[in-house]
Amino acid sequence: LAFRFISHGWSLKWLHREILLSSTYQQASRHRSGPHEVDPENRYLWRMNRRRLEIEAWRDTLLSVTGRLDSRIGGPPMKLEDQNNRLRTIYGLTKRRELSAILRLHDFPEPTAHSASRSKTTTPLQQLFTLNSPFMQSQAKHLVERLNRLSTLDAKVSRAYALLYGRAPTSRQMALARAFLKVESPEMWEQYAQVLLGSNELFFVD
Repeated sequence: LAFRFISHGWSLKWLHREILLSSTYQQASRHRSGPHEVDPENRYLWRMNRRRLEIEAWRDTLLSVTGRLDSRIGGPPMKLEDQNNRLRTIYGLTKRRELSAILRLHDFPEPTAHSASRSKTTTPLQQLFTLNSPFMQSQAKHLVERLNRLSTLDAKVSRAYALLYGRAPTSRQMALARAFLKVESPEMWEQYAQVLLGSNELFFVD
């Protein structure tokens, strides 16, 4: 690849195209028993490794699917705790000694020191943030407001899955939604929306 990169005049556009269009890059992360028995650690890249979104991409995704993301470029930084902050996370205010909770909980590098890479942790505090934080509760409310433009339960659930996961719900998922929302109320819809927003399917890239 390095030799061909040089022969194409050090063209980064060519290199990106070559990698992105390769069969290796386009592998899904779906488990297959045969290759797994031969290469359980995926050293030979028979599948794509699942990748967790970094905090900036995850927060931006949440704002985007709820219809709240302000995609303006530039401007003064705003505190990420501010519920009116709809800007991309990259424009969030970062203080060296007072790192915001959402960044601190989700593996943001220590701002007082050089960090060559980010650590990846899974902690109970991250799940508690998903369950109890005002930010997540607010996004759930905004998602429900967006879904309420539709009239039927099935249409709302299908729209939610299309927005968040880019697919239709399975028959089982639709049945679970109908059972949970059989007594429709704003509170029940917000709880349902928060579950969808906090799911691994939204947090991980397959």
